Amino acid sequence: MTFRISHACLVPAGFVAGIALTSSLSGQVVFMTDDDLDMFALGPAARGALAAIVAALVAACVRSRRGLSVVSYAGLALLGITLSGGGWPFEMYIGGVGAGLLLGGLVGLCATADRAWLQTALAAGVLAGLLLAVPVDHVRTWSSAPRRYADFLPASAYEPDLAALTVLALTAVVLAVALASGDFGDPADIAVSGRTLVVGIVLPLVGLALYWWFVRQVWSLGVGGAVRGRWMFGLVLVVVVIAAALWLEGRTGVLLLAAMAFVAAGGGILSSYPDPWPWLLVPAALVLAGAALGRRFPQPLFGIGALALVAVSTLFEHPPWDNLHLGAIWLLLPFAVSYTFASSLPTDEPVTATSLAAPAAFSVPLVADFGWTAYAPLTQSEVPSWPDSWAWTSTGASVIAVIACGVAVAYLRTRR
Repeated sequence: MTFRISHACLVPAGFVAGIALTSSLSGQVVFMTDDDLDMFALGPAARGALAAIVAALVAACVRSRRGLSVVSYAGLALLGITLSGGGWPFEMYIGGVGAGLLLGGLVGLCATADRAWLQTALAAGVLAGLLLAVPVDHVRTWSSAPRRYADFLPASAYEPDLAALTVLALTAVVLAVALASGDFGDPADIAVSGRTLVVGIVLPLVGLALYWWFVRQVWSLGVGGAVRGRWMFGLVLVVVVIAAALWLEGRTGVLLLAAMAFVAAGGGILSSYPDPWPWLLVPAALVLAGAALGRRFPQPLFGIGALALVAVSTLFEHPPWDNLHLGAIWLLLPFAVSYTFASSLPTDEPVTATSLAAPAAFSVPLVADFGWTAYAPLTQSEVPSWPDSWAWTSTGASVIAVIACGVAVAYLRTRR
């Protein structure tokens, strides 16, 4: 591979797209308990699903270099509008469309003779953004004391997020440099299957419907007394994704299975993080290393095996074994997921867009133990030093989901 400017530019652009896919913006996420408006309308799941659908449509339908450039800059502009302050009722949807346009445009720009390395560079940036979205938001929030009270301020108190707007402006400059250099090469005439477009639309809708069902189940428990419940219907999503991957032609569905294994193993983000921000460079470097190694030595089954180990580590969330779990999440997960994605590339543009947006679109938990006491315990209870029966059940379900994705990948790799 010859190092190109486009490779270096797609990494930061993809990073911004990854953060945009998961950002909840100005705190409009609330629980609405009436029948007309709820999390289905205003939740981050709806935003992620919308972004995934828009990205798949753009990657499938926009083919010219100029059209893809316009779409990418339109996405950056919409994201800039959502960051300019306000707290509008439809801010979630504007941001979702913007994130989808940006991701779909970047995926479309990769459709050249150097598609494998371009998609790998973009995937590395998006995965780093998905993994580090919460830690980056934590650093931004605590770097400015008034921002921590944003959820309690009226809409008129919002101010433009100058730091985020600056990042978007720099991303626009980086993308302009890549386009002006002509480093992408001539666009390749790649046919897009209708099945990939159907999958790109249907899968986010299935994830959104399951998420809406989960929220309804939580609220049906009520808020009086110590009420608990368990929900495992999220595993339906694993079955649907595997069926969709098998339905696609050839080996196209391998990347989709890698995305599902990622969601099943780690949930898509790093929710635990150290306070010194330079530590964030460690998982970012591991993502780049995993992408480079996966491109050179593509073995997606090895990556899915590593993701299964990450899923197993959730058994050790409590002392004295919690360091084992944190090490798996912070060191193994970033490397394993980027290696698995890079080993599964290149593939069709709509599938690439859907797979990169999957951690945001598939926000429904696969298994969950929920209830009033789970959200607001009345007393402090002693944390067990060994996993209980429910921990074994939930972890086992996640591990089985990852292994099932691996079995499907092994079958698809036997196809021509």
